[in-house]
Amino acid sequence: MHVPQLHLLRSFSEAARLGSFSQAAEILNVTQSAVSQQIRQLEQQVGTPLFQRVGRQVSLTDFGRVYLELVRGPIAALEEGHTALRAMTGRNSVVLRLSRSFALNWLMPRMPELARRHPDISVTSLYLNPGDSLDANISDAVVLSSTRQSELSDFIIEPLFVTALCPVAAPEFGPVDIERLSSYPIIHTLRRYNDWKVWCEAAGIPPVPLDHGWSFESSSMSYAAAEHGLGIVMAEIELVAEAIAQGRLRPVSPIVVGSEHHFHIAYTRSRFGRPAIQKFRAWLSEHTRSLDQKAGGCTEVHRQCRLGII
Repeated sequence: MHVPQLHLLRSFSEAARLGSFSQAAEILNVTQSAVSQQIRQLEQQVGTPLFQRVGRQVSLTDFGRVYLELVRGPIAALEEGHTALRAMTGRNSVVLRLSRSFALNWLMPRMPELARRHPDISVTSLYLNPGDSLDANISDAVVLSSTRQSELSDFIIEPLFVTALCPVAAPEFGPVDIERLSSYPIIHTLRRYNDWKVWCEAAGIPPVPLDHGWSFESSSMSYAAAEHGLGIVMAEIELVAEAIAQGRLRPVSPIVVGSEHHFHIAYTRSRFGRPAIQKFRAWLSEHTRSLDQKAGGCTEVHRQCRLGII
């Protein structure tokens, strides 16, 4: 079946909304005869009259009312999509692809400060799922915790920070004897299944069995489960700093260990010089550099202090 062109549907929608071909023509910035011709063309394609014409006034037929209900939603969706895409590709836009956990737990708490600093920048955040293509045409920058070097030839890569690990739980969870971790409900993150092993080895305590406790696909799901009191989760401290500061989570051990997760950002090479990208880059570098400066000379345990944990 031949699908009518969008300009025909827009003329139909506006004429139906306004009850006038001439007013629809003014809205669409075309002539009245053009609207009349487009409506006739659409009626020929659907095979039935859509309007009743009485003098200079028009009203929908019964078929016209049904057709309007069928096409109004898709027309609005197309127009919204066009508007959104125009905003994403504007000179002051920055389109990021990043994981849910990084977006929700690290970037979002800092976005209000970015908005105050650079109100002219428009940021669009798109989720990056494991296995998604890193096509440089999709975004201006990608935040990754693994290099995927073979896919990054079209990008300029800059380091952000290395996360630190510490077990956390909800404040009401109660005291925890870390020597007996296996006796408590444990939360595992499927994409970071090695974190408990790394921390336990550094802390000098028996490893937590992988088949013990609860498992969630992403960090954001695991942290939410911990906040609701489900158990103890091995957290990347940088990603739960706000939750700890607000009292939604608390460390259950003073031991903080460096993780295997090296976050970095890959900027699309062809758009790297755009002013909006450079403003965002400078702002992001300032925030990640402050983490490193505050960590200088500190032991892993003392890293909690710089993050406002203890």
